[in-house]
Amino acid sequence: MIITPTTLQNLQTGFSTSYQRGFERTPQFTDAFTMTVPSTTDLETYGWMLDLADLREWVGPRTIRNFVTASYQIRNKKYELTYGVSVDEIEDDRLGLYDMKFELMGYRSKVWKDKLLATALQAGVSTASFDGVNFFATTHPLNPAGNQSNNFTSSALTSANYNTVRTSMIGYTSNNGDNLGIMPNLLVVPPQLEIAAREIVSIPTIATGGGNPYFGTAQVLVVPALANQATTWYLMDTSSPIKPLVFQVRQAPMFAQQTSPDSDAVFHQDMYFYGVKARGGAGYGLWFNAARSIA
Repeated sequence: MIITPTTLQNLQTGFSTSYQRGFERTPQFTDAFTMTVPSTTDLETYGWMLDLADLREWVGPRTIRNFVTASYQIRNKKYELTYGVSVDEIEDDRLGLYDMKFELMGYRSKVWKDKLLATALQAGVSTASFDGVNFFATTHPLNPAGNQSNNFTSSALTSANYNTVRTSMIGYTSNNGDNLGIMPNLLVVPPQLEIAAREIVSIPTIATGGGNPYFGTAQVLVVPALANQATTWYLMDTSSPIKPLVFQVRQAPMFAQQTSPDSDAVFHQDMYFYGVKARGGAGYGLWFNAARSIA
């Protein structure tokens, strides 16, 4: 094959099409519990409101409340994936395998978000959120009557433990002692716990007969990227505008190329480069919308 500007343009179109096909065919799992926020700078600061007061009966003058906020920051990081295509392989017309490689690149670009958020979710036990303690902790100070916990240990995924965690979340109170109205609706599990999760909330009867009191209380979401922690499960309330996790997007994955015959890459390495660049970060929303449990 003689390499011409038209040849290179056709390759770019073909590789881009394969990339896009892989991207579009790949499912995404973390959208259900994630709030996606566009970013315009390297670092974004979030002021989560700590005053969570309810409406009160209007008797006498209004009660003026000030917004009490806590600063929480998420920094964008840069990510890339790059393939080199040999000039010799183009000249020899040996490009059959590259369609599959670029489709795989599209797949990897799509799962980038899930991997980023799964990592953040698992790191929540050791990473501080807006209230100054770890996102999953036993010492959240919001309740004036004492600390509240959204981190449960020695809690394998059983009906009894599901009930314990669910009841605890429903009982969370705000900084003024009012109930927060949390109602868990999403059970997030690794693939290894899928059957146990569905037995608890997706089957109307229990094994010994009779009705299942937890049937329909939550949807099951199996996240493959959580498979490295086979006994850890999460219960979440995703009904709030502020979801448990935040996905910050500075630049969505973008396919690019370096195919100028006069480039240093061609001169020194005899290769054309095709790659993806993305910028973003993952962090935490409101801790009381999620609870972590581990066997």
